[in-house]
Amino acid sequence: MSRLDVICERIHDAHGPRWERGGICVACVAEMMDRSDVSAVRKRAALVSVMRVDAARELLYCEEQRRIHFITSLLKTLFSAVDSSLLDQTVQVLLQVTLDVPNQALLLFILDQIHSRWTDGEKASLSSLTFLGKLLDAHPALSQTLTSSRLCVLECVCSALLVSDEDVKAAVCYVMFRIWSFSAAVQTLPDTLRQRMCVLLLHTLSHTHTTALTVNCLGVVKQMCQYSEVVCVLMSLKDGGEDPLPYQPLPLILKKLLLSAQDSLQVVSVRCVCAVLIHAPLHFSSSFIQADLPEFLLEVMSGGCSDVLLWSVFSCLLLLSEDPLFFSQCHAVYGVEPLVRSLKEALGKSNTEVQKKGLELLTVILDRQPAVVRLFPTSSEFSAVCDVIVEGVASSCLQVSMCAVRAAAVLLRPNHQSSPVQLADVRRIVEVVMSKITEHHHTRSRESCSGSKSGVLLQTLTCFDAACRLVEACVCDSSLKDGVCSAQETLDSVCVFLLHCCDAACIPAVTGVCERISSPQVLQLFLSALSRQFSLCPDHMTSFSRKLAASGFIRLTLESKAQLCSGNRNVSLNQICCDFLLKLCMCLISQEHTWTSELQDVERVLQESLPSLCCCASDWLSVLSDFPQSLRNTQHCLIYLLHLSLLHGDRFLSDSAVFCAVLRFVSCVQDLPASVLSSVLYLLSVTQHAGPRLDTVSVSVLSKALSSCPLLFSRALPLSVLSLIFLYPELSERFGAPALTGRLSEDTQEQELLELLHTNPAALLATLAVACDAESAASRSAVAVLLCFLRSADSLSISGTSDLCDQIRSVLLSVLQRHTHTDGLSVLLDVSSVIHSSAQMEHTDFRLLYHVSNLVGKLDSSDSEVLLSVFNFLYCFLSVCPPHTTDRAVSLLLGNVRLMELLEEVLSASSSSSSSLLCSSLLLLSSLTLLQHKHSAQVHRSVSVDLHQIIRRLAFSKRHTDTLLIKCSVRFVQVCLDVDTSALLCVCDAALQRPLTSIDGALHPIGHSGATSLMTALSALMLMTQDLMVSAALNCLGSLMGFLRRRSPETAQHMVCQPWMRFLLFSLLSCDQRLRPAALQLLTQLVCFSGGVSHWRTEVESVCEEIEKQGATNLTDDGTHTLRLMLTQVCNTHTHTHTHTLRLMLTQCCALSPPDDLRMRMEAIQESLRHLPPSESSSRHMLRVGRVSVCLSDFTISTQDL
Repeated sequence: MSRLDVICERIHDAHGPRWERGGICVACVAEMMDRSDVSAVRKRAALVSVMRVDAARELLYCEEQRRIHFITSLLKTLFSAVDSSLLDQTVQVLLQVTLDVPNQALLLFILDQIHSRWTDGEKASLSSLTFLGKLLDAHPALSQTLTSSRLCVLECVCSALLVSDEDVKAAVCYVMFRIWSFSAAVQTLPDTLRQRMCVLLLHTLSHTHTTALTVNCLGVVKQMCQYSEVVCVLMSLKDGGEDPLPYQPLPLILKKLLLSAQDSLQVVSVRCVCAVLIHAPLHFSSSFIQADLPEFLLEVMSGGCSDVLLWSVFSCLLLLSEDPLFFSQCHAVYGVEPLVRSLKEALGKSNTEVQKKGLELLTVILDRQPAVVRLFPTSSEFSAVCDVIVEGVASSCLQVSMCAVRAAAVLLRPNHQSSPVQLADVRRIVEVVMSKITEHHHTRSRESCSGSKSGVLLQTLTCFDAACRLVEACVCDSSLKDGVCSAQETLDSVCVFLLHCCDAACIPAVTGVCERISSPQVLQLFLSALSRQFSLCPDHMTSFSRKLAASGFIRLTLESKAQLCSGNRNVSLNQICCDFLLKLCMCLISQEHTWTSELQDVERVLQESLPSLCCCASDWLSVLSDFPQSLRNTQHCLIYLLHLSLLHGDRFLSDSAVFCAVLRFVSCVQDLPASVLSSVLYLLSVTQHAGPRLDTVSVSVLSKALSSCPLLFSRALPLSVLSLIFLYPELSERFGAPALTGRLSEDTQEQELLELLHTNPAALLATLAVACDAESAASRSAVAVLLCFLRSADSLSISGTSDLCDQIRSVLLSVLQRHTHTDGLSVLLDVSSVIHSSAQMEHTDFRLLYHVSNLVGKLDSSDSEVLLSVFNFLYCFLSVCPPHTTDRAVSLLLGNVRLMELLEEVLSASSSSSSSLLCSSLLLLSSLTLLQHKHSAQVHRSVSVDLHQIIRRLAFSKRHTDTLLIKCSVRFVQVCLDVDTSALLCVCDAALQRPLTSIDGALHPIGHSGATSLMTALSALMLMTQDLMVSAALNCLGSLMGFLRRRSPETAQHMVCQPWMRFLLFSLLSCDQRLRPAALQLLTQLVCFSGGVSHWRTEVESVCEEIEKQGATNLTDDGTHTLRLMLTQVCNTHTHTHTHTLRLMLTQCCALSPPDDLRMRMEAIQESLRHLPPSESSSRHMLRVGRVSVCLSDFTISTQDL
């Protein structure tokens, strides 16, 4: 007992042990609460002790009478005690009792007790109201009891607001707050009491002096404003200055609170305004606007405030901005500057909620501001808001960034632009928005790959489309265009920048999203932005449209239409898709020459058919198979779209399906427009590889369709269509030439037709026919194409087709018989030169020779083009003419005096004649000289030639001298030396001194100086890297040695033994570390002309060592085809040049009595060479060098026995 100091010893003896629990006498505690002589400290201690022991409390509650008595004692203490600590403990015990004994009757009892004391004259004290508030906290459902069965208690509570004690009023507000926090209680609250509460609260707010009471009152008001009917009551209470309870209107009260310097009051008042406006902004905002509340909110915002207050102010202004009165009173105009400043400060902090709310407010103001009143009249103001938006878009928080993107989209409207339009700021915004879309596109998280990515893309595309719309307005609207700021950015540069953004950022992002989900909103904005590029950058759309088509955008748009727009869904998207497709298709079509004359008709068909074309690509084939007239435009539209798609490599239907469907279509539909027929032909030409070859009926159908549309051939048909026409003889015979004429009439790339000429003989014939027509653009183009063809053609590849050669001869003969003189004749002669072969000559060939010879009689030396072609033809004819007919051919030509005169005129005017004509003249005269010498043909007129001038040309040739002219000159000198004297040639000897010395007389007509100069020139030419040049020089050297040996053996022996000959041989033997035929042939000549091996033994031994080292079987040259042609010999043996030259050298050397050891080595090598297989010779092959035809047999190494 000694430790229980709370036990009243004076009364404890009357209590038995049954009242003790945990060392506490419960009876003492209960009686102490009724005694006035016990101090408040002891009472509080007793209550604290009993609350700590659960068993003691249970003993107090075990009997209802005891429990009621205890509660009554506590309530008495609650109303009578003055000690605050005791009051607080009493409240806690009472609350604990109600929690320990969850009995509704007990709660009602407490309420009745409180009400009875209030009505018995005791005022509603602070402690009792505090207890009631906490009781409602512990039992929220008790609020409904107060508003229903115990309404009298609530009325007493409301009456307490009329006392002067503001602490009591604060406690009343707390009780009221708890009641208004319970919705069921509010529903049962009588209207009269609700009205009274509103008046009392406004009265209290109008006369309060403490912050605590103001905050509590505003808390109740905010809670009451959750109910729209209460808001109506509060806002309907106007100025009640004359009422018994005077009060001010709620807007005026909240406005005054905004003027306070206390942040908490400002926050609560602003939130109260928001709570009122959130129900019906348009109904209640006018009261606040007329009270100038926006002005005070803007003042608070500009004065610097906490994040909580700033967020509240942003929220309140958002609600007020829904009323047009907000803008008509220019609050937006005056408030946008402080808003931008506050946003800039907020973006520098970390509170993203404030940033989002501020950007949302900025977006709303920009969106709803009337267009007639500009928010940013100066460029500096516009730049300031751009800075904020750029900073917001660049935020690491995606939600903040998207809020800024939405604000940017609205800011880019034309009505918000300052004068002049700040293109640099517009570009800054677009750049940061595009960087955001690129950054988000590369994010591969699950969130960004689903709905989030689509949402971000939608916002950024909205902004980008707004930027494109603004720049488009600047381009189209003269007033805006004149006001564009050009200090840093030009309008054109911004247009190009937008196109680049579209290409580099928008297209990859949208296509990536569309692969997973199809969003109508995203597609609509994206295609809208793409469509605007056609008006923004018309100069760049040629390449960009091709890129779009090659990337499958025709298919993407059509598939989107079929998926999202069928059944009259997404009408606006369908309209945008059609607009984009129309612009894209017309841009692509305008680039094609085949559509030029029907652009308007094609545009009309696309314009009418695209909106209703909402079917899948798989259904197109069935549409093409239907034949009602009503579907005709739709079918034409499909044909155009298929054409454009395939033209740019986008195949969304199989080639076989397209081929069959288009063929069926053209078979069943008559009188097709030229543009549709052109597309049909293109589709058939590019898909025919997937289908069977056209049968006779199908070819007949195409022939009929082509016959009905002659306009088709007035345009340049694609190369594939030409290939289709020339693939079938029935088509090529009728339409080949007209088709090529249309193609050649326009500026086309020559290279495009070369493949066609190489692969289609009929195309070559048709081109020749066009070239030989009367002078026209088509014939001139045909000549150019044929010249290009001749430069790349191979005579074997052309002459391999005998039918083609015969037809070309027939065409040439027909032209010559008509005596027409055109550029086409020259080209036709060149083609005929290429097709000559060594086959048996026919009667047609000699008829051609006769007519060409007659043609020469009509020519003048100034007709260089035709003359060159004629000389080429005659030279080729003589070169490939069979040996038994050459006498006939040379006799015919030698009888043509005009031909001899022309040859002499060209050679005498070498300085003014073209290099090609000189070459051809020298080659023709060489052939005529040899054949005349061979057959001793009659000469009717000789040709004067200055041989010394030709030798000087060789001796003093410079780097820029035409190498072919040097080769032809060497060939002509070789022929002159081989024949000694010729009745055809009249060699001028004016360069020789008079009288002639004995040596000059012996070496006439070149003389000793001419021979020495020629030897020096040939030595220099043999050191060149061109094999053809070395071969020609080596052949000429052999002819010179033979000429010297016949005329002056001493001179020949002297020249052979000169030191430069050994140096020349050493250079050829050491070149490329391999044995060249030219080196072997030169060694053979030197050994033979020197009369023995002894002088060249070292060189012969080195050759033998090299052959023994490499092996004879490795000497075969497997070089290129041209090299094999150049090295092929013209002797009767058909062995390879290396092998034959080596064998000849060994034979000649062995015949000149070499030492026994060297003879044995050479005989062993000869034995190994006998086992090498022979190779075919192509020495009679005609090689085309520029405009000159060359017979390789004239320039290959001569391997005749020396």
